[in-house]
Amino acid sequence: MSRFDFSHPPFDTLSAAERDTLEANADIVFFDDESVILGPGQLVEALYVVIKGLVREMAGDEVIAVYRERDTFDARALVASGTTHRFVVHEEALVFSLPRTVVLQLTERNPRFGAFFYASVSQKFGALAERAGSRELQTLLTATVRDVGSRVPVTLLGHQTVRDAAAAMKAQRVKSVLVRHEDRLGIFTTTDFRDILLGDLPSSTPLASVAQFALLTVDIDDYLFNALLTMTRRNIRRLVVTERGEAVGMLSQVDILSYFSNHSHLIAQRLERASSLDELAEIAGQITRLVRILSSHGVKAPQLGRLVQTLNTRLFERTWKLIAPADVVANTCLVVMGSEGRGEQILKTDQDNALILRNGFSLPQLPGLAEAFSAALERFGYPPCAGGIMISRPAWRQTVADFSRTLQGWVDRPDGEALMNLAIFVDAEAVAGDASLLHACRSTLRAALVDDPSFYARFARAVEQFDTPLGLFAQLLTQEREGQAMLDLKKGGIFPIVHGVRALALEKGLTENNTFDRLDKLATCGALERELASDVGEALGFLLQLRLEQGLEEMAAGRAATSRVAPARLSTLERDLLKDALAVVKRFRTLLRHHFRLGNF
Repeated sequence: MSRFDFSHPPFDTLSAAERDTLEANADIVFFDDESVILGPGQLVEALYVVIKGLVREMAGDEVIAVYRERDTFDARALVASGTTHRFVVHEEALVFSLPRTVVLQLTERNPRFGAFFYASVSQKFGALAERAGSRELQTLLTATVRDVGSRVPVTLLGHQTVRDAAAAMKAQRVKSVLVRHEDRLGIFTTTDFRDILLGDLPSSTPLASVAQFALLTVDIDDYLFNALLTMTRRNIRRLVVTERGEAVGMLSQVDILSYFSNHSHLIAQRLERASSLDELAEIAGQITRLVRILSSHGVKAPQLGRLVQTLNTRLFERTWKLIAPADVVANTCLVVMGSEGRGEQILKTDQDNALILRNGFSLPQLPGLAEAFSAALERFGYPPCAGGIMISRPAWRQTVADFSRTLQGWVDRPDGEALMNLAIFVDAEAVAGDASLLHACRSTLRAALVDDPSFYARFARAVEQFDTPLGLFAQLLTQEREGQAMLDLKKGGIFPIVHGVRALALEKGLTENNTFDRLDKLATCGALERELASDVGEALGFLLQLRLEQGLEEMAAGRAATSRVAPARLSTLERDLLKDALAVVKRFRTLLRHHFRLGNF
């Protein structure tokens, strides 16, 4: 069996004889943290391929590229026989060292192999100034609004007129002005001009009467990623930048366009403008590609989950509005549940949704509309729910009164199916229509939940459904699947955390849906020790990240993403972290057993 992975470019272009030549000359080299593999003035004698670890390419103190498993560096230096940059190990690295003479011989013999390297070199030279990939990594993880810079806002007073605003915008070449009136600060934009024209208001109208005083702001030291997320979620083009509570600047989409290359807010805009299901199907594919790009550039699963939830919300909302007439949208509330409702679904999994109808509203065509929605989601890559938890099923398409009776029944008769359905509904999030219909059902549920320890114990008992796959001496416990020793991350680790936290949150009457938000709130109210809440959050973050990486690998190989992982294929560091995460799961389950007295059932 080959020790070198020839399944990825450009090595997949080599013939059998060329592979033998490369492998016979390849050495495996270990570098410790902070080791400098290549540096200015150093003769470049090899091409490196990362087996595990992380290597940064540095220009001075700036990170301009990051290399991970399967990444190759540095073809540019190999051709030039030298580099002006430093390649520094950030996490201890194991790499293949491929001799320069052998690589250059192969590029001469194999045009496709050579074209890859020379095209890659050209591309790197051309994009070096832009540093697109590395900038995504650096900005998404560390850049703040302060790093980007923001435009000094143009401020007018409330008694000044719309005409004054137009003159100021023209003179200062801006598309918005801040409006200060008494002790309030508002904003007036070019979009507001349209509303004024349509409303036949005179140009002498005071700004105080037309400005928007519910400002959306971002702190100057907040992460740029959070600003992007707010713009995407709210479908807005600018945020007011504050420092110590005072407005100091304006951050626009143009500013973020110049700083980000993934354009996730453009996906949101495309969703808003989409006029057909064909367009939405294409955009749904873009969301998956965006996940792959951001994940490869270091954005972690919890943050990706939030962003995907925001985009999926827009996708589902637009889909429902294209399928259902306006009166149906106005008289219903489309909700997503489970991991989608919690903002923890990154890759497309089973549909979990429901439709709440206003009391008294009915339409003969409604079942057909619901079927069309479920079919559209399946087309977008969301497979039907095996348990039938979709709006195409009558049980998940009810009026507020009927849903309320259903919820009351789940609480009064908490058998296995009822508790499973209740757990799914607890994570419900409105994505389209009238959200007050969901709030009404939530109110019914809160009223139905009495201070009955036995009910919460039954609800929490599902954490015992699967064993934690960690043995007495910290060995990983696996099961044989398709000839490999596999471990199910969802059953063994993710579900016990998610459901355990959900049970505690339900008991405490918390309104948060996201597991990380629930953990923070539980720690704040004293229901969990802060240290344990932090450990559980870190463990969940790692398990979600590992699940995402494995899922992306499976999808790249043309398979459906699952939650199973083969520990033997993980690096030593990943296996150690997996053991640590599962140990936290065990600690948390012990707390849940004691808190809910699960031993009595």
